[in-house]
Amino acid sequence: MILEKAIDYAEKVLSGEEITTKEVKIQCDWFLKDYYERQHDDNFPYYFDDYEVKKIEGILGLLNFATGLGVIGKSILEGLEGFQAFFIVNVFAWRFKDNKEKFKNRDITLFIPRKNSKTFICSLILIILMLTEDDYSEFYSICLDRELAGEVKKAITQILDASPDIGKYFIVPKTLSGKIKCKLTNSYYQARTAEANRNNSIRPSAFIADEVGAFKDYGNINAMKSGQLNVKNPLRFKLTTAYAEDKSIMLEELAYIKKVFNGLIDDDRMFALVYYAEPEHLWDDTGLYQANPLRIEANYNEIRDSRKTALEKPSEREEYLCKHMNHFLPTNSGETYINIEDLRKCKIDNFDWSGRQVWLGLDLALTSDNTSYSIVTEEDGKIYADSFAFVPSERIPEKNKMEKINYQDFIREGKCYPCGDMTVDYGFIEDIILQVESKFNVTVVKIAYDRWNCLSSAQRFEREGYTTVEVKQHSSVLHPATKLLKEKILNQEFHYTQNKLLEINFQNAKATEDNNKNLYVNKKKSDGKVDMVVSLINAIYLLQQDVIFNSDGGWTVQVI
Repeated sequence: MILEKAIDYAEKVLSGEEITTKEVKIQCDWFLKDYYERQHDDNFPYYFDDYEVKKIEGILGLLNFATGLGVIGKSILEGLEGFQAFFIVNVFAWRFKDNKEKFKNRDITLFIPRKNSKTFICSLILIILMLTEDDYSEFYSICLDRELAGEVKKAITQILDASPDIGKYFIVPKTLSGKIKCKLTNSYYQARTAEANRNNSIRPSAFIADEVGAFKDYGNINAMKSGQLNVKNPLRFKLTTAYAEDKSIMLEELAYIKKVFNGLIDDDRMFALVYYAEPEHLWDDTGLYQANPLRIEANYNEIRDSRKTALEKPSEREEYLCKHMNHFLPTNSGETYINIEDLRKCKIDNFDWSGRQVWLGLDLALTSDNTSYSIVTEEDGKIYADSFAFVPSERIPEKNKMEKINYQDFIREGKCYPCGDMTVDYGFIEDIILQVESKFNVTVVKIAYDRWNCLSSAQRFEREGYTTVEVKQHSSVLHPATKLLKEKILNQEFHYTQNKLLEINFQNAKATEDNNKNLYVNKKKSDGKVDMVVSLINAIYLLQQDVIFNSDGGWTVQVI
């Protein structure tokens, strides 16, 4: 029954009957392809364990709802919603073919608004784990404050109290810090507050980071993960609603998850259900359904009432947007500059640069960090571009680990140059720039640079006969080029050839507005490296000085 519910949910999502987010659609598509096709491929290392599904069904058939509209007294198996069945099946049923006791999905995320039974899912997972995992296993939930930490324990207690056939096998203490113990396996669960120095000596087989949207650093999570080093089958859950917190680690987590779903990073051991209202649907029913998968009309009516109030009272908007639409605030945390789907519509198979005039943009940041150059040209009002990065050679292993990408792939593709040791070699970068004309058979019109990090390089380019232009990295200066690039991408009047590293940079880029509504890519707010986007904008700044792009899509050569 639970498998049928999971499959039915996935099929409704893909057919459009179930209104949801693009990330959920991708996860459902992966599930169905894995279930019907890939698991039968000898090269696919995972399989779907039907026996485990039957075991979970047996447990859920003996557990009863303690609270909830229209489900009190029902077995959990009977009343489980489609998205809940989908979540549970994907957590417990996928295993390694060469080790059936090892879970495929190790890092599991549920990003979901309030009133969608997040705490219920937490408690259900922990009960199942205590009954099915190895004897003497330890399970924990961590939360920032004591009151929230107690919510999961309270929900477990209520379910066990409502389920005598299962509850009799558990010992439930009255204190918050007490351990709920399973008498069948001698495993236990304990709620803990998220204090890293107090979580270093435990050995969790699984842990749930609850309301991780409120976390500002990874100290507590890393302490838990370090305790799993000798655990055979570690599981890590992150469950949360959005917060009015622009330093939340969940913003970084969501950025990573979206990169995986967009094919920019490979991570087949990640499973995530990400529910939120898309920005254009924050105030309509489409966004209401996207963000809230628990299909209870009474809840929807209550959220609609909150929406009406929020439209009239600005003081109520934070609560509505964060807790019901799952939208992180404040807005100065930055909005996505370009959606990756829009960018990819601009990708072309090849482009001949020969004989063209080009404009170069540089982003030569700190010598220990990534730097970049981009070249752009125009034809019939369209912009053609390519971008290249430079990374310190000896920092590549560290950067691969920290950024969760493989720079060696981009080096082989010719989109990234390793240079220097622990810092990039500006002399090497200058040599590459001076070879652009011969490499691409082009004429370099001008080179854009930022005085702060590139003055000596600019002086060398001038000595070699090139025209250089200082581009101040200020929103008032960069706004026209930033805006033009965005418009050209959205109108598919921007083109680039295969460049996955550039796509990752665009995925990372967050844009904000200054007090005068000038749009700019904010490095500090972005979710990773954006040097290639910045160098591209610098190049387009120069192009815009020499070619006037009209609002109707036309163009006029001004000065060349």
